[in-house]
Amino acid sequence: MVFKLANLGPLQCASIDLSELTVVCGKNNTGKTYATYTIFGFLSYWWEAYEIDLDSSIVKILLEKGSVSISLSQMLKKSQHFVDIACKKYCPVIQRVLSSEQETISKASIKVELNASDIHPLSEYDQTTGSDRVNIFSIHKDRNRDDISISLLVDKGSIEVPPRVLNRTISFAIKRIIFKNTFPEPTILVAERTGIEIFQSELDFARNRLLDTLKESEGSIDPFEILERVNTDYAIPINRAVDSVRRTKEKVKNQSFIVKEHPEIIQNMNQIIGGDVLYSKNTMLFVPSNNKRIRLKINEGSSSVRSLVDLFIYLKHVAKKGDLLMIDEPELNLHPDNQRKLMQLFAQLNNVGIKIYVTTHSDYFVKELNNIILMQSIPGDKQLQYFQKYGYDRTHMLSRNRVSVYIASVQPVLLDGKTRRTRCNTFQKAEFNGFGFVLDSFDDTINIMNEVQDSLFYGEL
Repeated sequence: MVFKLANLGPLQCASIDLSELTVVCGKNNTGKTYATYTIFGFLSYWWEAYEIDLDSSIVKILLEKGSVSISLSQMLKKSQHFVDIACKKYCPVIQRVLSSEQETISKASIKVELNASDIHPLSEYDQTTGSDRVNIFSIHKDRNRDDISISLLVDKGSIEVPPRVLNRTISFAIKRIIFKNTFPEPTILVAERTGIEIFQSELDFARNRLLDTLKESEGSIDPFEILERVNTDYAIPINRAVDSVRRTKEKVKNQSFIVKEHPEIIQNMNQIIGGDVLYSKNTMLFVPSNNKRIRLKINEGSSSVRSLVDLFIYLKHVAKKGDLLMIDEPELNLHPDNQRKLMQLFAQLNNVGIKIYVTTHSDYFVKELNNIILMQSIPGDKQLQYFQKYGYDRTHMLSRNRVSVYIASVQPVLLDGKTRRTRCNTFQKAEFNGFGFVLDSFDDTINIMNEVQDSLFYGEL
């Protein structure tokens, strides 16, 4: 699955093949965050708002006869078409998603190209929809059968179901059957996460404006239509981050599959953050490992705690298999040792079914990724010796084919409608050699620093 982006401010065009682990590096102001926000926005729009276009006869037959069948194989033939329509509908709101007034952003676009290997429809599905008192209709697919069966569960005429509600529910169900294993549900941790506690109250004003807009709508409204009607100074992913903090009380009532099935990952997170995170009396608290009698509010903790607390809450209470976890600059406020450990943690998450997408300026982060990939290829007893000496285990290992690394840089690119290549800002896929991924933007800076140091030490110019 390839995301093709264009006209995102400084990023004129780029293609990103979303892998199990996707890393985007590069200098400041090259469009890395814009690309991340745009992809996050599309995936959110896809699952929260986009409706697959259905033949109007489906709902009509259901209401007249009480049941109807839809051929899954016929719907699969239209998979790319459904995605193309979603991209077309999403493009006009990219500027709002980024909260940018740049004229170039008004022409921003996204295309998503699917390969045949990207589509893995659910083998079975069962959904019943209704009220607290009565089930109204069901959507069902049996294993090894092509047809999706939709049936009314009440007598025709005994209850009035708006066709619009039926159409939307059926559309969302078919979308999930076809694309559940294609498009991951995204969670994003923005670079502004360290200050979330400080400016949350300010953003509540924007939330109140949104609620007022909903009240004025007097009916069903597409959530992404609202985006164009609500004025806010912050990009949608930042608003989502603030709302996520606001909903902590509800989130902590659940335990993620990681807590239940992979407690060692939580233990590793404890080591990185230097303690535990608890929620008590409507307040999030940090408990240092070296003094468990202390309870610190998050805004009283270190900057490293504030940068990691959202990740901790996600791992303990939210994470689901198949998720896409997107993190802008995971290395924020972290010592190099913890940057290495965080990369190891991401490998562990990858190995239990969570996709990872990060933007980074950290050479430590990428070098640790290289170490993990190179160590994975070492056979047998030799690999165990590395494990024992350096503290790794098999849960930290990643194979090269599961990872994509991109560098934001200026390269000659053939733009749409042009016959000659134009040098512009884009994402270039990093080469992989015997030492790992080659990242000139990091290596050149390190080489210059080493050269200056040698010159000063030896007194030679």
